Amino acid sequence: MVKETSEEDKISTITGNVNVDEPAEYERAISVTGFGLFNVLLFMAALPIAWTGAFDTTSPAFILASAECDLQLTFFRKGLLIAFPFIAMLATASLWDYVTIYVGRRTLFVLGLLADSILNILSTAVDSYHVFLLIKFISGVIAGGPPSMVMGYLTEFHSATYKPRFAAWSGFLFSMATIVPAALGFTILPLEWVVDVFGKSYNSWRIYLLLCSIPPVLGLVTASMLPESPKHLMEIGRQDEALKLFRRMYTMNTRKPADTFSIKALVVQKTQLSRPTLRASLEKMRIDLYNTKLLFSAPYLPAFSYVTFLQFGSMLGFNTMRLWVPHMFMILSNYDYEHWKPVGRAPTICEMLDRHAAKPGRLYLNSTNFDDACFEWKINPVVYQNSTIIASSAVLFSFLMGFLMTTRLRKQMILFAAFLISLASSFGINWAQAPPYMLTLAAAVIVTSRIASNVVNAVNADVIPIPLRATSMSIITSSGNLGVALGNVIFSALLDFECLAGFLGLGCFFIICIIITFLYPKPVRASPQSLA
Repeated sequence: MVKETSEEDKISTITGNVNVDEPAEYERAISVTGFGLFNVLLFMAALPIAWTGAFDTTSPAFILASAECDLQLTFFRKGLLIAFPFIAMLATASLWDYVTIYVGRRTLFVLGLLADSILNILSTAVDSYHVFLLIKFISGVIAGGPPSMVMGYLTEFHSATYKPRFAAWSGFLFSMATIVPAALGFTILPLEWVVDVFGKSYNSWRIYLLLCSIPPVLGLVTASMLPESPKHLMEIGRQDEALKLFRRMYTMNTRKPADTFSIKALVVQKTQLSRPTLRASLEKMRIDLYNTKLLFSAPYLPAFSYVTFLQFGSMLGFNTMRLWVPHMFMILSNYDYEHWKPVGRAPTICEMLDRHAAKPGRLYLNSTNFDDACFEWKINPVVYQNSTIIASSAVLFSFLMGFLMTTRLRKQMILFAAFLISLASSFGINWAQAPPYMLTLAAAVIVTSRIASNVVNAVNADVIPIPLRATSMSIITSSGNLGVALGNVIFSALLDFECLAGFLGLGCFFIICIIITFLYPKPVRASPQSLA
């Protein structure tokens, strides 16, 4: 049963003893459903959807060595290939916010995953670098949309009592998606498989990409079975469907009959009965622009600049090193030690990354077109095994560090320590005496910059007022994607022309981040008039 009320008659959330015949708002209805089997099954169904974005942005880093000849990859082309999904996410950052006004999240999940599944399967048969680049760009557009909406969608099935704990644990499980591509690389890429499919030879890196398309395909199946969010149903005036969904959640979570659900009607406003129109989109755009203008003005600018810059720096360090470590250490595993002549010291990482010193380069040393030669790298599975361990460490330590971020001082200390370790590791990696030490320092950059990124998100929630928090989070996420794109493109170019500058430049950037951590802002308390 749906009872329509005007704005004046609308009943606010009620606690304690209430008349069960009175229409209830969303918060009261969702609190009665509890937490149980429905929420667990819903999370499991949404997991492959959330993992899709991580697979789309991570898998290119693991095929660089295997696909070098097939796609004619140079250092700069490799960096551009890694960066392109993030460039796409940055370019379409605000697009999806306006699409959701017209289309429910469940529908977007289905359409987005269908497109992503097709693109991932097509990418396995591509021989052209530019076509592959285009596919990764479109995948990046999709990765910045439906997969990133999963957390918001799931939280609408939880009451305020369960949201914080659910968000923490689901974020941990979602972030495990960065581990799986590395584990798949360790399992598949070293194999010398060649499979003929409709006249097309599929080698190991193509089979690897095919396996990486499983999450979007599986997510497409599970997304088609997901219910629409009860909050969304209420917002578009479908109160009968929302009430049925609440009863279903209640029954599965409490094991009680649906007729014992205490809510018999839901509040609905007459203005909610029609779907949003272009006017709603323009109004949302106006609010977003107004909020952005506020964030770039006093008294918000210092706090907003703090979180934006540190997110830029932490994501630049984390994703640049994370996505380049597999390929860099694959090159190191192919280093020709017979090439090394100086006595008394071991080669530095930059000397080992020199293509002239690689074993596959022996055949081309006297060739006039050495720079254009593609190398058949020997794939060492230990490299991908180490990447799996590093990814696992980054996920685990960043999750555990969340339990320590309980005070302002602790957050500032963790930020300072994280950037300091990243700084020391970036400066020290070139002069480490052996690949294991180099790998340890690279792993330190990855883990600590990931921790710093999580702390910055927590700081944003502390210092930015609630009405501006969503806009601020959207902007700092875009700032992080900008850092990833610039970091990978610049780092790849420097590896080719001035390797040492790549590592030292990263360290110098961390120095700036360390200085900024001392400017930890206080929570901004703005007047209600400015937030109107």
